[in-house]
Amino acid sequence: MTRLVRWPGLARNGHSNLAAYRNIFVLVAALTLLQGAMAALAMVMSLKLLAGGVAELGIGFVAAAYSAGFLGGTLIAPHEIRRIGHIRTFTLLAGICALAALVLPLAGREVAGWSFLLALAGAGAAGMLTAGESWIANAAPAQSRGAILGFYHMVSKTGAIAAPFVVAGALAGFGAFMVVAGLFIAALLPVAATNRSQPELVAAKPFGPRRLLAQAPASVFAAFCAGAVNNSVAQLYPVFAAAMRPDDAAGFAAQLNGAILAGAMIGLWPVGLMSDRFDRRLVIAAAAALGALAAGGLALTAAIDVPLLTLALAAAFGAGSLSYYAVAVANAADRASPEEITSMMAGILVIWGIGSVIGPVIAGGFLQVLPGGAGLFLFAGLALGALMLACLSRMAISPPPLAEERAPFTVSPATSLAIAEFDPRGEGEQPDLFAEEATS
Repeated sequence: MTRLVRWPGLARNGHSNLAAYRNIFVLVAALTLLQGAMAALAMVMSLKLLAGGVAELGIGFVAAAYSAGFLGGTLIAPHEIRRIGHIRTFTLLAGICALAALVLPLAGREVAGWSFLLALAGAGAAGMLTAGESWIANAAPAQSRGAILGFYHMVSKTGAIAAPFVVAGALAGFGAFMVVAGLFIAALLPVAATNRSQPELVAAKPFGPRRLLAQAPASVFAAFCAGAVNNSVAQLYPVFAAAMRPDDAAGFAAQLNGAILAGAMIGLWPVGLMSDRFDRRLVIAAAAALGALAAGGLALTAAIDVPLLTLALAAAFGAGSLSYYAVAVANAADRASPEEITSMMAGILVIWGIGSVIGPVIAGGFLQVLPGGAGLFLFAGLALGALMLACLSRMAISPPPLAEERAPFTVSPATSLAIAEFDPRGEGEQPDLFAEEATS
């Protein structure tokens, strides 16, 4: 049965459980601000480079540099957290991200300068996510992990929806860069102010691509496609918005981003319910088909000015393309033994990260070949169509796992390796570390 979002424990114990989870909520608030900073940075990056006359392919390279930094930060951050702790790591990296955002105007229109600074920001954001999510993972009581994970996923998306609207009102001059830096700094305040003990970091060691391909090839295809397509759209959608509404590029970009993420939030639950009842590969194929059709519609509407139609198609795209990653993780978990699930999920995230580096470069090329912004969604539609065919072909080759071998669907955002430890399908129970006051 799908794990639905609910306030963990409130129905049973009321205010006592709310008090027990207060620091979890504080960390969720910090990571929501972080998600907002990341979304705002993507919008500023695309629109500022576009306004500076940088070609779409160059913008794609900058987006790929950010993704490469993010992937590197995901892999390196656990070592830094073990060395200096969660709070110091979070604070250090928030400072690096804010500094990178403030120095960006000095890079002018130089792709190399933007790429270096965005790679730093990507690595820093990944490390902040690793520190925050691993802390929540260790603190969340085992019986409430699914509910807390769903709550975190839904709330953090509101930050990614709201922040671009804030940036849209401050895009002129240096205001947008200051907003992004301010969001990174604001994210560290709740973490720096806590007086609770920090957990020991337990980071999963990811499975390699070869082992993942042998055990769950459909999940590998889906994770790679999700990284390539969804990250490309998340980084480059302002180019599409600017082509459609050049007089209000920032405002329409914020609306487009909000529609895509709102569609993803709404579409996740029916997709999850279906994945518990049918072959998960079929559900991935259906979600990819919905995303491909919506992407095709968006590519066709690039030449016309019908905002409501565009936003409706964007929501449909989000419901399809941004929902199947969690199903891919569930499909991989079904094929792993209990002690392998955490490493399997971490490996799937690395595959997603590799796709997120490659995708923006290809998407940037499509944007340059097909002007008017349509190239972004043409690339997305073709990739999603290929994923649909790949999943259907896997269904014809191998049967699904037996019903008793399938774990319930759970929200699985593509953020950090720590999210694998957060997932309730992982083995072992974690202590509620927030129940004890720090001794120093």
